[in-house]
Amino acid sequence: MSLPDTLPHTLPGRAIVSVAGDEARSFLQRVITADVSALEAGDCRPGALLTPQGKILVDFLIFAEDRTVWLDVPAEAAPGLVKRLTLFKLRAQAEIVHNTDLCAVWATTPHPGLAADPRLEGRVYRGIAQQGGPEKSLDTLELEAGVPAFGRDYGEAEVFPTDVNLDAYGGVGWKKGCFIGQEVVSRMKRRGTIRKRSIPAVFASEAPPRGTAVMAGDAKVGAISSAAGHHAIILTRIDKLGTATRYAEADGQEAHITVPQALIPDAPPQAV
Repeated sequence: MSLPDTLPHTLPGRAIVSVAGDEARSFLQRVITADVSALEAGDCRPGALLTPQGKILVDFLIFAEDRTVWLDVPAEAAPGLVKRLTLFKLRAQAEIVHNTDLCAVWATTPHPGLAADPRLEGRVYRGIAQQGGPEKSLDTLELEAGVPAFGRDYGEAEVFPTDVNLDAYGGVGWKKGCFIGQEVVSRMKRRGTIRKRSIPAVFASEAPPRGTAVMAGDAKVGAISSAAGHHAIILTRIDKLGTATRYAEADGQEAHITVPQALIPDAPPQAV
């Protein structure tokens, strides 16, 4: 993996786990949410390891090159991920390593070796390198775009992938076959019961803190999962909020909320 000529930012609080070997991709294909079978060098894709009940144990960005797949994961979750993947590996020809000599890097302009982050619509390029530039968080950009993050907006086994829009970002391979927790998540999609999503909100003043209830009239539609400055992310029942741009309220403040088209729930299947 080549180092860019100009060093991009080092992303703090991240670790790099590699899965390498002849069966690395086939092993991950049957364990994690994302389809890694056709992931090419120069691309990245979000994904997650779920509980059998379909909730996120840890999520990550995935990079691949030939026989090696790299997972850019929250640092606090890396040891547990290595342990779980090792247990699931059984006899698969794959070596799982926590690479302490590598770091996660990012930039707002294209760099050699970096790939566009599909969650941030070309605003951020992500990659892995042996050395990066000064540390800089992505929190501001993620909050503005409504992109929730593990450790900031949710923790282990707290949310379903659809709660944090993992499927909308391409991180759930609906057609790739079984993975851990797949039955629960697929059933939610088939039955049209995906109702909870993470969406961005903008406040005129300082956004209320995490945990603040969000109201639409007399109905509670969600709660703030993270906030900074005027921006917040709300884990909300979008079927209650509605599908149009509208105003809601949190802690007495008006919040401007827009539900992206990709997150508007499908109509529930009709009885026949």
